[in-house]
Amino acid sequence: MRRFSARTVAIGLTAAVALTLGACGKADEETGSKTDEGAGATAEVVKLKVGVSPVPHGEILGFVKDNLAEAAGLDIDIVDYQDYILPNTALNEGDLDANYFQHKPYLDSQVEEFGYDFYGFPGIHIEP
Repeated sequence: MRRFSARTVAIGLTAAVALTLGACGKADEETGSKTDEGAGATAEVVKLKVGVSPVPHGEILGFVKDNLAEAAGLDIDIVDYQDYILPNTALNEGDLDANYFQHKPYLDSQVEEFGYDFYGFPGIHIEP
């Protein structure tokens, strides 16, 4: 099985988050265009509250927060959960913007059992 360094995983996660949030720029109310730092305007920082399991998900997202989030225009609030039920409940109730702790089969079973309107991002990282 191929192993990836924490840096490679963090860069991949950041790229996935950045691509996902790339369309979240603030629209200019008069022109309808998005603000863009490259165009000299101030880009809005996207704030995300993400529920995680402490290891490895919290560690990976902590690295992203500390080293990559600011450059990507993200302000990440990481909430650790020791329980595998609570992050989905919190996301469903609107207490979180996202969660990062589960594999696809678990997500699918939770969606089926509780009727959550959630979706997952494919291939964020692979655990041995």
